[in-house]
Amino acid sequence: MSALRDANRRLFGGPFGAAYSFYMDRPRLARVIAGLVWGGDIRPTYELLSAVGRLPDGSSMVDAPCGAGIGFRSLAPHQRLRYLAVDLSPAMVDRARRKARGLDQVAVIEGDAERIPEPDGSVDLFISMWGLHCLPDPPAAVHEAARCLRPGGRLVGAMICTGGALRQRLLVRPSTGAFGPTGSSTDLASWLGEAGLTTDRFELSGPFAYFDARRPSV
Repeated sequence: MSALRDANRRLFGGPFGAAYSFYMDRPRLARVIAGLVWGGDIRPTYELLSAVGRLPDGSSMVDAPCGAGIGFRSLAPHQRLRYLAVDLSPAMVDRARRKARGLDQVAVIEGDAERIPEPDGSVDLFISMWGLHCLPDPPAAVHEAARCLRPGGRLVGAMICTGGALRQRLLVRPSTGAFGPTGSSTDLASWLGEAGLTTDRFELSGPFAYFDARRPSV
């Protein structure tokens, strides 16, 4: 497990992490790359992230792993909320901190998405965007996100999934490169349900799975 975390620190601390951060901040470019390389539509990423801008004052949210801070683009400067951004990669944390300058609502820390420093039932929105497939134990990360959510709180995110299509078999190689064990879209749906979450949106595009789930109010 620690070997995978170390490998991801190295990968995202190098040219790959810089390139990924660059194109994800540019939706049109990201759309081209996602289509050509992965055969998937990246646009739901930015649609889901718009949930940040709709949070009322006094809300609390977690973004883990936050990468270089793609979620910040949806945060309005006037919003009075608490935004905790967490990433395992020191390089990504540095990028996110630079992007967060002037956003007093945001705290960026180095940490593990499987161990979030938030009390049970304290978070209104949890973002898990493009990180689950990199983690050593993605079901544990889903359970950790669910633990943090208040009743009615939402978990939104995206994951690269294994699957039977030729492109998926060639590109999505568990425990290779940046990938942890990851899983199929069926696995992801099961993890959400096993964590006690109700899924309101589950959308597939090529190897990409997008989800919007919530902790039931009662």
